[in-house]
Amino acid sequence: MAEADVILKFEIYDGRVPDAGGVALALLAWIDLMKAGADALDPEAELRVGLAGVAEGSDIFKLSLQRVERAAQQVAHGASQYPLVSKAAIALAGVIGTSVVTAAVTNALTPDPRIPEDQMAVFRANRDLLAGSQELQRQQMRFYGILDREPAIESFDVQRPDGATLYSIPRDQFAERSGVWADEAMEDAPATRPVGGTWDVVLIRATMVPEPRRWTFARDGLEFSARMEDRQFLAALRAGTLPITVAEGVRMTIEVAYREEFNGSAWLAVPGSHRVVRVVDPLPPAPAVPLFPTPRTP
Repeated sequence: MAEADVILKFEIYDGRVPDAGGVALALLAWIDLMKAGADALDPEAELRVGLAGVAEGSDIFKLSLQRVERAAQQVAHGASQYPLVSKAAIALAGVIGTSVVTAAVTNALTPDPRIPEDQMAVFRANRDLLAGSQELQRQQMRFYGILDREPAIESFDVQRPDGATLYSIPRDQFAERSGVWADEAMEDAPATRPVGGTWDVVLIRATMVPEPRRWTFARDGLEFSARMEDRQFLAALRAGTLPITVAEGVRMTIEVAYREEFNGSAWLAVPGSHRVVRVVDPLPPAPAVPLFPTPRTP
């Protein structure tokens, strides 16, 4: 059986017995919530949640988080583990958008309460992606609404595999959290618009995996992260045919697409929305073309 990555605990009032169906619905809603968070972080994959164990009258659930590629040729390789920093973000998806995240992030999912600074930068980017996901917001409302309708549940805890608590939500917050993003509020949300441009940047950190992942750049001295989506560039990275060595400090020209949100007085970039749609320079080598093309068959 897979090892647990996160433990969910439904604390029950003394002398009360929760409805089994209510607890089951809450568990399924939490899984949907985590899947919404994982989709916001990595749309190219899906989250598979495994049950690694159940304890104490079925109110404690030990879950494993696995990443499954959606591309058919990669599914054959089976599920793979998310990086620790992604698991930490997914585990905290239930409180994204609240002050709890700031305190809880230092615990992550490891007994060592510190996350290295380079991984913290990735975590912050993940946090911004989660905070901007309306689907995640809807799943949070649904989950806490289910908890609020089960009177036997006193609190909801998320724990590390070693049992240390990441965060605990008491019953008196269930109702508020179930309506914290009401439909009316979503309808009144600030307008967004797509934006794009060609930027001269300096590479700060590359994810050396030839698949769409978030890279870190600097523009005019300010760092930002963007999802590398230039398939031709990634193919050249995989083949080792780029005309440069991809390393910190390399200057690049990229075409960037992102969204802006109007805050009432100005348009501001939406955190986590940046994508590199094309690398203008350095260009990957052109596909090989035969000197004498084969004549077309009539």
